This record gives sequence, C-alpha cells and structure tokens, in this order.
Amino acid sequence: MRAVLRVDWLPGSDRLRGRCHCGAEAEVEDPVEMWEWLLAHPDHPSGGVAPAPEPGELPQPPAHVVTDPAQIP
Repeated sequence: MRAVLRVDWLPGSDRLRGRCHCGAEAEVEDPVEMWEWLLAHPDHPSGGVAPAPEPGELPQPPAHVVTDPAQIP
C-alpha cells in the first residue's frame, strides 16, 4: 500500500489543509511550508505546522550579533 499525502485548498481563503498518511493535519497559507511539513513525516509535529511568530514576537538575536550599525567600530 502506498502512503497518500493530501493538500486541499480551503475555498474563500488563502489557506491550505494538509493531511499526512499518519492522520496528522495542518493548515497554512504557504504551499512550500505545507509540503515541507508533510514530507518531514514522521518528524512533523502532530498538531500541525508551528505558527509563524508575529513581527513583534521575533526572537532576539544572539548577544554577539551587532544590531545597531552605529555600534560598529
């Protein structure tokens, strides 16, 4: 038996719903992100694709990275 990966477009939106052959499902807007998630089986999260952080929630850069060009000697 061959494994089936399914991606459906959700009408009225820009979202895609993917279902892995293991039964895990995810919804995202980016088709590349969807296929990366599906093809990562069995290592994909069972709850779906992790949501992208909001712009204000981006992780802080490592301490050794200079983020202010004025600080460059």
